[in-house]
Amino acid sequence: MFADVVNGFVVLFLIFVPLERLMALAKQQKIFRRLWGLDAFYYFSGYFISRGAIAVCMVTALWLSGHTISSEFQAAIASQSLACQLLEAIVLADFGYYIAHRLLHTVPWLWEFHSIHHSVQEMDWLASVRVHPVDQFLAKFMQLLPLYLMGFSTETLAIFLIFAAAMGMFIHTNIRVKFGALKWVIATPEFHHWHHANEPRICDKNLAAQLPIYDLLFGTCYLPKNKRPSRFGVWYPVP
Repeated sequence: MFADVVNGFVVLFLIFVPLERLMALAKQQKIFRRLWGLDAFYYFSGYFISRGAIAVCMVTALWLSGHTISSEFQAAIASQSLACQLLEAIVLADFGYYIAHRLLHTVPWLWEFHSIHHSVQEMDWLASVRVHPVDQFLAKFMQLLPLYLMGFSTETLAIFLIFAAAMGMFIHTNIRVKFGALKWVIATPEFHHWHHANEPRICDKNLAAQLPIYDLLFGTCYLPKNKRPSRFGVWYPVP
């Protein structure tokens, strides 16, 4: 299992680092930036924490399913095409993530955990994994529990987890790419970097991980034209 995690890290490094060199937003930023090693540690520890969170979601769903959702409903969900299930899973899961993320920003004791993720001062693909276990468990629970409860197929869940992980890294990348109108449809680095701006009035904006529509609907979207954050991080020291 550990070999798979190492191999995955190498593959991601070989994908994202060349992209960030070719299309760098912060051109002066080094590949092995400050605290890169710390975030590499978070990658490996977070992999196992994530598996634990997924297992908790599965067990909770099994316990609840007999009392909350009929087997006929679950069978109907699973009988849909893979494409249809995947689209529904993304819409449902990102709504759950939006709620969890908003709680992480508005509930003071939850912010203490989430501020660790916001302590990143240089954005790149690896910045996505600096996440406290409490933060990770809450987000995974809100994302995945509805999917397990509703009976989405194993294939759908597997593809969604890969998609969600890839999106999480992509929106943190140090790349300068304009996505035009697409930025209102799917989350982009341009969209998410504002969420990491070192400004208290902005860091609780752009909370969705995949679908900006939720920020547009709930008044938390911030995407000024032809501007980008001047710096990232938290406005006070985070250990």
